[in-house]
Amino acid sequence: MAINEVDRQTLLNMVEDVAGPEVREVAIVLLTHKGELTDEIIAEELNIKLNQVRKALYRLHDLELADFRRIRDKTTGWFIFYWKLYPEKISSLVSTKQKNVLLRIQSRLGYEEGNMFFSCLTPGCNRVTFQTAMEQDFICEVCEKRLESYDNARIISVLRRKVDQLEEILRIKQKHV
Repeated sequence: MAINEVDRQTLLNMVEDVAGPEVREVAIVLLTHKGELTDEIIAEELNIKLNQVRKALYRLHDLELADFRRIRDKTTGWFIFYWKLYPEKISSLVSTKQKNVLLRIQSRLGYEEGNMFFSCLTPGCNRVTFQTAMEQDFICEVCEKRLESYDNARIISVLRRKVDQLEEILRIKQKHV
């Protein structure tokens, strides 16, 4: 299947982000060859150990971006695996990642909205929740300065904006499915 350069880069960036640079290199080899490749050919081309290639291929398989067929070698009796990449599945991987990010941001937004924070505003010191500030008698554990109310409205605003953006992206994708 032909893949345009934008989709190719998206696929490779996502693979690297989710599975690491070694898996990206294996994906590049699979993308640059038409048809199927054996793990031996990939290992030879990348000049890396066969078990590293197999680990990367199984990671691509787990991500549902690659699949294989196996045949038994008539002379040795061993299985030979022929691997193929499915770049068209990157869209579903991206959507899954976006949904996971959305859930984490929504969770953080709930935490920010549901708590009152205090800080001494000293660089290197952390803000704390009202409960923690009470337990510390409104004194910073690090620098021992007085803890003052911390306005997290800007954080909430940024998180809401990110939630809205991701929800819109996912809504648009849903319409095109």
